Amino acid sequence: MRSAGRTILTVLALMLAASCGPSPVYRGSGISCAGGRWSGTMSSGGGPRTSTDNRMMDEIESWMGTPYQYGGESRSGVDCSGFTQAVYRSVSIEIPRTASQQAEYAREVDTGGIRFGDLVFFNTEGSGISHVGIYIGNGFFAHASSSRGVVRESLSKEYYASRIVSVGRYLE
Repeated sequence: MRSAGRTILTVLALMLAASCGPSPVYRGSGISCAGGRWSGTMSSGGGPRTSTDNRMMDEIESWMGTPYQYGGESRSGVDCSGFTQAVYRSVSIEIPRTASQQAEYAREVDTGGIRFGDLVFFNTEGSGISHVGIYIGNGFFAHASSSRGVVRESLSKEYYASRIVSVGRYLE
């Protein structure tokens, strides 16, 4: 019995340690790994702060569960950049259609300055920016997952943590 308990504790400790890899989640210090979870280390890393942020969060919530469809732009199916474009459009901000174009035209976020509404760009295919999500605070982002549709995700997940390329801003 003691041996089984010790084994379980060892496995849990290893899992926690593995979620805090040596590579930073983003080129800067705005997100840090503590206890296996990513969390905003600055006050700007939190959730919605303004009325525009709140409207954006309501829009994000309304898309949760929407199925993924490559090239999709509607609630019957949406891809990652279609999702981010639709959310921004809901607060009267027009952004480009593709993830790579969104990254190109976004204002790069200074080290440690990630905040609600910033776009998080990923290289998931090994050939540049291929995925985008919206930072919603406290180490989480919303995105259109190709396997699960629109969902909330932790930046501490190794898959995403190891693929972040940059963070960009369209909100002032």
